[in-house]
Amino acid sequence: MEPESNDQQIKELQRQVKYYRDLSDEVAGQNIRSDSQISLLKRKLTQKENGFTILSALHDSFGQQIFEEDFIVNTLLLINTTLKMDKTVVVWKAPGKNHVFQTRFHMGFEKSEVEKIMPVEIDFFEAEEKIVRPFIKNKMSPPSHIAEELQSKLLIPFFISVPIRMRSEIIAWMITGREKEAWPFYPILDEGDLDTLVSISGFLEAGLSNASLYNSLEKANEELESYNQELEKRVAERTKDLRKKNRELTFEKKRSEDLLLNILPEETAEELKKYGFAKAKLQENATVMFTDFVNFTKFSSSISSEELVAELDHCFRNFDTITTKYRLEKIKTIGDAHMSACGVTGDGGDASDVIRAGLEMRDFVEKYALEKPEHLRPYFKIRVGINTGPVVSGVVGLKKFSFDIWGDTVNTADRIQSGSIAGKVNVSESTYLLTKDLFEFENRGKIAAKNKGEIQMYFVERKVN
Repeated sequence: MEPESNDQQIKELQRQVKYYRDLSDEVAGQNIRSDSQISLLKRKLTQKENGFTILSALHDSFGQQIFEEDFIVNTLLLINTTLKMDKTVVVWKAPGKNHVFQTRFHMGFEKSEVEKIMPVEIDFFEAEEKIVRPFIKNKMSPPSHIAEELQSKLLIPFFISVPIRMRSEIIAWMITGREKEAWPFYPILDEGDLDTLVSISGFLEAGLSNASLYNSLEKANEELESYNQELEKRVAERTKDLRKKNRELTFEKKRSEDLLLNILPEETAEELKKYGFAKAKLQENATVMFTDFVNFTKFSSSISSEELVAELDHCFRNFDTITTKYRLEKIKTIGDAHMSACGVTGDGGDASDVIRAGLEMRDFVEKYALEKPEHLRPYFKIRVGINTGPVVSGVVGLKKFSFDIWGDTVNTADRIQSGSIAGKVNVSESTYLLTKDLFEFENRGKIAAKNKGEIQMYFVERKVN
């Protein structure tokens, strides 16, 4: 009986060993599944966090970047850096072609690659149907003609492609992706990435289509609030940061308002804020002044571009100070020419203030010339031309708001400047008649002016004591 008892004990031990081995395998499997679920959860949280970061950054820049190119390029940079994409490209609808798109913006490409992707044309058509929805191309995606075409022509192996619409029409596609897909260092693109990029494309659409800066800011604020509410439900620890972003939004909105007042007259800015547009107005008695540097073309060829811009910036900064002093409205600069005026808004100086400003600008340039080497002094002389008459003032267009004035008075003022000589303030008869008791003038008689025939002109000598 003893051998049989030993056999039973051995079998019992073998059964126990197998039981604990199976139990160990089951526990290990549960741990692996748990680790996988935790890893997937971390991936989803990272996606949401990165999405919030880039959307917040886009929102913060929305009030500052009112130019289409700046806004799109900075968006591509945010996508590559924040979402860890290798390459991003925006293809724009080709003129006269219904569903063909051409490369317009790109980020992350080598110079040699840029030369390859710029001339390409992409036909967003699949199985004789126009493509209108966003899609993913990753390792698990089934083959498709459009995915292979994008891979080949845009040199991006794995990518997400989302449409950009304006007034319900697709005007562009944004394609962003990676060179590799290998977990965990190069995670496979998935629906979470797609959702983030669809949200980003919404920002691009808003930036391209909004009629005014303030409407755009309000829309961005509403969108960000929506994203904030969703994120607060999932990531409670981000609440403090969310409040900070809202304070920054208020600050940026105030900055954008200050910027608007810096580029537009207060009266025009208030009208734009109130109605979303500003009507052009006829100003019956405006005085327009042009200044222009003598021999500017020759001077520009004698120094570097950086030095030239620095010199112009120094002079125009002082000109702006002078126009502010005499309550003139700076209109614009064109190359080396500076244009300002009075009487184009509800408040400002008169014709005599414009002449005083012109004399002071001339005196500043002559004094500044003495600081320069002898061979450069001849270039630091300006001609000044002033004319008085009716103009139309206002803001035109929907983008890049710029206050301007139009009319024959403006063209004549430019001709008066061209008819002046270095170091002289030259005025028309209309300006002379308004200020003849305040200054001493030299009657030059009628001077030929391009496309204007002969114009009566006067040099301003000095103020009457």
